Amino acid sequence: MSIELKIDKLSGHEQQGVIGKIYKQAGDDIAKGDVLFTIESGKGTMKYTSKYTGVLESLDVDEGDTVKKNQVVGHIQGDENQCKQEASTAKAPKKQAYSFGIHTPAKEKIACDVLIIGGGPGGYVAAIRAAQLGKKVVLIEKDKLGGTCLNYGCIPTKALVQSVSVLGHIKESSHYGFDVPDVTININKVMGRKNDVVKQLVSGIQGLMDNNHIRVIHGEAHVKDDQTIGVKTKQLDATIHYQKMIIATGAVPIRIPIPGSDLCEVLTSKEVLELEEIPTSITIIGGGIIGMEIAFIMNALGVEVSVVEYLPSILACLDHDVSDVVRQSAIEKGIHIYDGAKAMGIRKTMNDKMITEIDINDKSYLISSDKVLMAVGRRANLESLDYDKLGVRLNEKGSGIDIDPFMRTSNDDIYAIGDITNKIQLAHVASHQGMIAAEHIAGMAHEMHYDVIPSAIFTMPEVGTVGLSEKEAQEKEQSVNVVKFPFFACGKAIAMNEPEGFVKLIVAEEDKRLLGGAIVGAHSTDLIATITQLIQDKVTVEEALKVVYAHPTLGESIHEALLMADDRGIHFG
Repeated sequence: MSIELKIDKLSGHEQQGVIGKIYKQAGDDIAKGDVLFTIESGKGTMKYTSKYTGVLESLDVDEGDTVKKNQVVGHIQGDENQCKQEASTAKAPKKQAYSFGIHTPAKEKIACDVLIIGGGPGGYVAAIRAAQLGKKVVLIEKDKLGGTCLNYGCIPTKALVQSVSVLGHIKESSHYGFDVPDVTININKVMGRKNDVVKQLVSGIQGLMDNNHIRVIHGEAHVKDDQTIGVKTKQLDATIHYQKMIIATGAVPIRIPIPGSDLCEVLTSKEVLELEEIPTSITIIGGGIIGMEIAFIMNALGVEVSVVEYLPSILACLDHDVSDVVRQSAIEKGIHIYDGAKAMGIRKTMNDKMITEIDINDKSYLISSDKVLMAVGRRANLESLDYDKLGVRLNEKGSGIDIDPFMRTSNDDIYAIGDITNKIQLAHVASHQGMIAAEHIAGMAHEMHYDVIPSAIFTMPEVGTVGLSEKEAQEKEQSVNVVKFPFFACGKAIAMNEPEGFVKLIVAEEDKRLLGGAIVGAHSTDLIATITQLIQDKVTVEEALKVVYAHPTLGESIHEALLMADDRGIHFG
C-alpha cells in the first residue's frame, strides 16, 4: 500500500518552510518515528518523522526546496493492514466524554531522565541541551514558556525601546532634512506590536520543544518526595519520577514595605508593561536598571516621570562617569531625578492621584502622579518548592539556592540555575548555567565562571559593561590604566547624530591585558560583545591591535581606545 507523506504541521504557526538536511532516500527501510528530513522556518527547525513503517517509495523534495503546509512530499510503501490500522488510529477522533459538570483530571505516571521546573531562559535552554545529549526531558512551566524575561521583562521592554526609538527619530527628523507633521501615539498599536513580538518568540520556543521531543506540562509543581514531583491541572494529575532535576523557578519583584505599597495603582515591572492607557505622570521608586529603562520609555511617550533613588546615584552599579552620561541625558529629556531619597509612603487622593512621600536629608517632600512603579529589584522565588523534602540547602544569606560550579545543589541529583540561585540575575547567565547543568548531567565537566559576564542596559543612551570596573579596581587597589575614547570623535557616531558617550577600557598595567570595559552610547549593548571576547581570551592590547576594524563603524571606537591604551591614540588624546 502506498501512503502519502504530507507536511501536516510546521514550527509555530508558519505556513511554509525550507527543507534542511535529508536523512532518508527512496528505497530505504523506514520505521515509525524515523526522522526523514528537517524543515527550517522563521520559528526554528523541526524534524519531520514518519508515522508509518515500510519502505520509502519516493521523496519528491531536495535540500533547499520550499515546502508548504499540507503539501505531499513523497510516499511510503508498507504493509496494508498495518498502515490502515496506524492511519485509522492517527485519524480517529476522540470521543466526547460526558462529565455532567464534574471533570476528573486524567492520572498519569511519567518517568524521565531530566525534569526541569521553570521554562524561562535558563529552563528551556537546559531542556534543549539535555535533549540534544540524548536525555528524555520533561519541563514544567506554570505560566508561559520564556519566563519573565520573554513575557514580562527583557523582550517586551526592548520592543517598547524600539518603538520609542522610532518615535525619537521622527521627532528629530528635521535634523536629517525631513519635515514631519505632528505625530500621534497610538498606544494600542505600540502595545500590540510588543505583544506580537512576545507571541512570536513564545511560539518559537514551543516549536523548539516539539522539535526536540521535550514534553511540556503547564501547571504548578509540588514536591512529593526527593525523587517525585506532582503536577495537577484541570486536565492532568501527573506524578513525575526523575533521575535528575533542574530547578529554574526564577525570581519575583520586590515591594518595599511602606504604607500604600499594596495599592492597585502601585505597579511592578510586569503591570507597567501591560498598561492600555498612557498615564499623564508616573513616580518610579528605584533608579536601577529596570527603573531607568522604564523611565526613558515613559518619558518618550510623553509621560511626566519622577525617579526616586535611595542610593546617592542612579545606576549605582556603574562607574560614576558612565552613569553620569545617562543621568545628564535623563535630565535633558525632562526626567526628574531625586537620588539620596527614601520613599516613606504612598497614599491615594480623592481625585485618584497618587502621593508619594519621600525623605531627602531628613526633609519630607511630596510627589503627585497618576501611577507609581515599584522598581527596587527582584528576589529569588524561594516559595515555589519544598526544599526540605528535596534535601536542597539555601546559601548562607538564605537569598538563593546554594550551588557548586556545575550547578549541583546539596542533593547530587538536583541542580539549580538562574535567578533562583541569586548569583547574577541576568537571562544570559541563566541560559549559560542551564547548559552547564545539562552537560554535567550528561557526564561533561564544564565549570561556571562569573568574572566575564556582560551586562546590557537599554537606557537612552544604552550602556554595556563587562569585567572589572574602575571602581572595583580602586577597591582592590589593583594597578590599572583607564582610557576613554569619546563617541564625538567617531565619524559614524557624528553621522548618526549620536555623539553621546564613550568607550572605556580597564587595562592591567603589569601585562597590558584587558580586565574590563564599559561603553555608554549608541549600540553599546551590541558593541560590548567585542570587549567581552577580548577579556575572555586574555588578550593583551598589543595582540588586540592586530585586528583591523571596518570604517566607518562605531566599532572603530574600540580600536581607538586600544590605541590610546598603547599610548598611540590617533583621533583623540
